[in-house]
Amino acid sequence: MKQKQRVCGMKRIVMALAVAAVVGFAGQASAENWWEKMSVKGDLRYRHEMIDTEDKDARHRHRLRARFGIVAEVSKYTRVGVQLATGSDDPVSTNQTLDGAFTTKNIGVDMAYFTTILPKFDGLSITAGKFKNPFYKAGKSELIWDSDFNPEGGVAVYEHGFNDNTSLTLVGAGLWIDERSSGDDSWMSAGQLIAHHEFDDNKTSFAVGGSIFNYVNVRGFAPFYDPDDSFGNSLAISVDGTDTSLVYAEKYELVEVFGEVTHEFEKIPVTVMADYVNNSAADSLNTGWLVGIRAGKARKPGSLEFRYIYREVEKDAVVGVFSDSDFKGGGTDARGHEIGGGIALAKNTAFNATYFINKIGLDAEESDFNRLQLDIQLKF
Repeated sequence: MKQKQRVCGMKRIVMALAVAAVVGFAGQASAENWWEKMSVKGDLRYRHEMIDTEDKDARHRHRLRARFGIVAEVSKYTRVGVQLATGSDDPVSTNQTLDGAFTTKNIGVDMAYFTTILPKFDGLSITAGKFKNPFYKAGKSELIWDSDFNPEGGVAVYEHGFNDNTSLTLVGAGLWIDERSSGDDSWMSAGQLIAHHEFDDNKTSFAVGGSIFNYVNVRGFAPFYDPDDSFGNSLAISVDGTDTSLVYAEKYELVEVFGEVTHEFEKIPVTVMADYVNNSAADSLNTGWLVGIRAGKARKPGSLEFRYIYREVEKDAVVGVFSDSDFKGGGTDARGHEIGGGIALAKNTAFNATYFINKIGLDAEESDFNRLQLDIQLKF
């Protein structure tokens, strides 16, 4: 009997503590609601794509890309971000092809990171994890990095404004590519400097800068991501006893310079951009360049945008697996045009079209590559 009374007494105490905790939490939540410290965003893109490669039948496919992200404020100086996306483990694509007899599609971690601001060092922030590409891309250039490239490691960004019109940004990063349990790791150190100036008319601005991307432990190692595909980079044969494999034939120490100028004509922004890269560690086939123009922004219903880009990328100018996955089918050793445009159909809803006219094989017999993409994109 006494045992039963003791149990009942403990239940009352636990219940009272639970109620007190709920009341206390409710009071705290009302004073500072957790959802007020979080932001949610996402997008969905439906794409029809036609790929026409010389000496092959034209390929048609439908693809989805869905992304959903949350950014939460941990403290006054720190925030955490997590984003999920469709697709495979491809480092430069979150597209999911519609096939496989209606099988369930994969969703993975596209980003997971924290960013902290150091109050004693005004303008300095540090980010670590898997995060959005921190490097400035003139005119959204994809000469070196695909637009869906989200690196892993750590990055420090320092921004300094000299006045209301002129600013300087310095980016330093250490990115981890391949960890090997029985061999040297592959990683990259990087630095970038960007100067930005906006004229007093608020219609004209320009940005210029340069970057250094130094890859460590690449030559002699298997191609990143897919050991059977170098995405255009030069390969060599490695012999280990009776086993043979394909490995990178070159080192990659990239030096980039870039610039863009934007001017607003009758409320229509027009951007002209140029990007140049040289792999100083390779003796030949080591340069790439891009020029282009963008006009308008498809934001308000009925508004239009247009772009034209021309580029040439030699075999070992950049690491192919991380560059534009749409140009020439992904990678290097190609040249050609990209023509695109879009119209805003409604709020947060746009139709876009892109056409690639490319030549593959700069140091050998060239072949034709054409690609058409038709997209409906919705953002929230």
